[in-house]
Amino acid sequence: MTSIPLAPELEKLLNEGRNTAIISHFNPDGDAIGSTVGMLRYLRDKGQDPVPVIPSPIPSFLDFLDPEREIVRYTEDEKKAKDAIRGAELIICLDFNSLKRTEWMAELIGSSTAAKVLIDHHPNPDREKFDLIISRPDASSTCELLYLTLMSFPSIDADPSRLSHGTLTALATGIITDTNNFNNSITPDTFIIASDMLRLGVDFDTINSLVFKRYSESRMRLMGRLLTDSMAVDSRLGASTMVITLKDKEEFNFADGDSEGFVNLPLMIRDVEVSALFSETQDYIRVSLRSKGHVSVNALSSAYFNGGGHARAAGGRLYMPVSQVREYFLKSLEQFLQSNWEKPSEAAPEEK
Repeated sequence: MTSIPLAPELEKLLNEGRNTAIISHFNPDGDAIGSTVGMLRYLRDKGQDPVPVIPSPIPSFLDFLDPEREIVRYTEDEKKAKDAIRGAELIICLDFNSLKRTEWMAELIGSSTAAKVLIDHHPNPDREKFDLIISRPDASSTCELLYLTLMSFPSIDADPSRLSHGTLTALATGIITDTNNFNNSITPDTFIIASDMLRLGVDFDTINSLVFKRYSESRMRLMGRLLTDSMAVDSRLGASTMVITLKDKEEFNFADGDSEGFVNLPLMIRDVEVSALFSETQDYIRVSLRSKGHVSVNALSSAYFNGGGHARAAGGRLYMPVSQVREYFLKSLEQFLQSNWEKPSEAAPEEK
């Protein structure tokens, strides 16, 4: 299993017992909450009392990871969030490569004199903003990377039984969600880690049920509406688009996290290489992009959608009327493909 060279340095820093804030990104997903709770449980088990802070609410299907609502939501308690960051002597940032992903918390974190640690699997971390960076873009998830980091601590000595069940369960949740239930971005370490966790009693069946089988009826009906009435496929570009409007959200009682996984559905279509989901908010259009692998949606998002991410999964934002997003996306994708990519023939081997 992969070792992390900087792990001993991080463990030494954590052992100093500084006032610690654990931070993850806006619109948190399973990897963000899993790594946040995993680090929280690890430090709590060591007798420390860190404060976890996120910019926006947790999707309801992940609330089982934070049953006591220990994670401070900036949008719900701005004062408590600011006090935690201002009082921190150590800030641990998880699952993002740039402070801008923390939205309105970014300036406060950036101006803090606290030691700043980044643990993340996104490419191109903003190295100038952090004192210690553990970055592995080849890891399936930040939770996988955090597990490898903990295993590389001298005190753990590659013995997963030295981590609590709560820590392991949180990290397992992040791995399951960021790999889409072991369907993408997996590594050899992913399965070794899953095996370790299963051996130690982590209940993957229960996690799967809590994450993927607890949606509301209205969420399922919204998915049906999108696939029937909104999904459009451009066979020339190998692209699918879907749009969730504010009107849709009102009609289907939309809650944070309800659109999780929708963007992956069109990739089941044989001729669709790139899938785009646009979700209208009061201030901007949220962009979610997925690819089967021949198109780097990270590069596409960086070039045209004010965002970034991974080669096969990325996101961004648009500031335009929702009625214009499909046309803008298709024009942008066409320009991108002309300058960056040629669609392989059916006889060509899949890109590795």
